[in-house]
Amino acid sequence: MSQLPNLKRCELTNERYFALQLSFLVRKRTVGKLVYLKSIRTLNLMYEVRNRLLRLLPPDELKHVLLLSEEVPLTKRQVLHRYGVRMQHVYFVESGLVSVGAKVGPQEFVEVWLIGSEGLAGIHLALTAKSQPMHRRIVQVAGAANRLTVDRFQEAIARLPTFRSVVHAYIASVLIQTAQSGACNTAHQLQQRLARWLLLARNALVSDEIPLTHQVLAQLLGVRRAGVTDCLLQLRKDGLIEMMRGCVVVRDAFRLAQISCHCWSLIEREYERKLLNAGTPNGEPLVHGNR
Repeated sequence: MSQLPNLKRCELTNERYFALQLSFLVRKRTVGKLVYLKSIRTLNLMYEVRNRLLRLLPPDELKHVLLLSEEVPLTKRQVLHRYGVRMQHVYFVESGLVSVGAKVGPQEFVEVWLIGSEGLAGIHLALTAKSQPMHRRIVQVAGAANRLTVDRFQEAIARLPTFRSVVHAYIASVLIQTAQSGACNTAHQLQQRLARWLLLARNALVSDEIPLTHQVLAQLLGVRRAGVTDCLLQLRKDGLIEMMRGCVVVRDAFRLAQISCHCWSLIEREYERKLLNAGTPNGEPLVHGNR
């Protein structure tokens, strides 16, 4: 019979500890023999995993990763990773939104991609633990994440084949997104690019409500705030969005996608293709919620 890994109870919340015990120890008698229930469903009754990368893992690998991780809150404006400072943790986002900023001046950053429940913060640590990050990662929308130390993350990469494949597939999708975003910024108009960012944020949050200010959207697009405000007002006039203080609400995602450039659908298609290929039949199918 499988033994519960030797972790102190204080390293887990009581709820998660109890759920993990159940997932290892619950068993059922059938015709003359003992069948252990290895399904992760018992665990999910107590702790529902929302990160789409983790949901692709088979039950045994998911249990292992959850035992190595801790659930932590993400607070707005929290800095997860500082530019040039060695990372201590990797974050699998459960809810909320994290932006990744590239340094373009002594004290100036431009946001280059977003991370929500579809991804993780700290992807380059899957390749090396020694390099210093060239990007800053800040929480834009409060939420929660499963956090692993660098050592535990790399241990999981080395020991768990599906976990390794899923992380590498996500890295490939991020490379495609950043390259396509660079081309988009050169070739397409501001309204098209804004629609793309709104759709990306909507999918990352799995919600029509996007609590990002005009200033943050301007930083994502690398333009003046006034230009973003003008485009948002036009989108509202056309009935595609509503605007509230510090929040944009998508009312018609289908028409917003029509206004967006081709880059949007290309980024989404490549994410789905690469992650679906990385998963296994034992993992959960890739589901995009409100997509």
